[in-house]
Amino acid sequence: MSRLLYRVLNPVVSGLLRSPAHGLLSGNTLLLEYRGRRSGRFFRTPVSYCERDGVLHCFAGRNHLWWRNLAAGEPVDVVLRGRRHTMTPTVNLDDRDMIAVRLRDFLLAVPRDAPHSGVRLGAGGEPDAGDLAAAAARHVHVVLAAGPGARARGDPAQPSR
Repeated sequence: MSRLLYRVLNPVVSGLLRSPAHGLLSGNTLLLEYRGRRSGRFFRTPVSYCERDGVLHCFAGRNHLWWRNLAAGEPVDVVLRGRRHTMTPTVNLDDRDMIAVRLRDFLLAVPRDAPHSGVRLGAGGEPDAGDLAAAAARHVHVVLAAGPGARARGDPAQPSR
């Protein structure tokens, strides 16, 4: 998808995820809220996710910028299913085998993202193994986990800045 299209769609999706109608998307789309690592500016970025083993798994192309703001592991706010959570990100750039495994799980859960990932799905919905290996080299795996004692809080319509 082009950057221009993201610039148009992201505010609409962000607003929807913070509204009472969040259920239309929140089964596999969350809203990341974070500060830029250099600028200190506040950003909201809708991101597809799947949940596995109690953590959230997201993917971004290495050429996208948002994941770089999470690479230091500083806590971020996540609007998930209508609730705001503080979560700790971990960015995996290097373990391509693990990226491929988790990307497969992700695409089984969120098949609409397969074309954006450059992965073909077979007739049964299984991601193509060769495409997964190639995509693992082009993608970053972001894991979002709740910290010790973390709880959902507040109304997602009111950002914490």
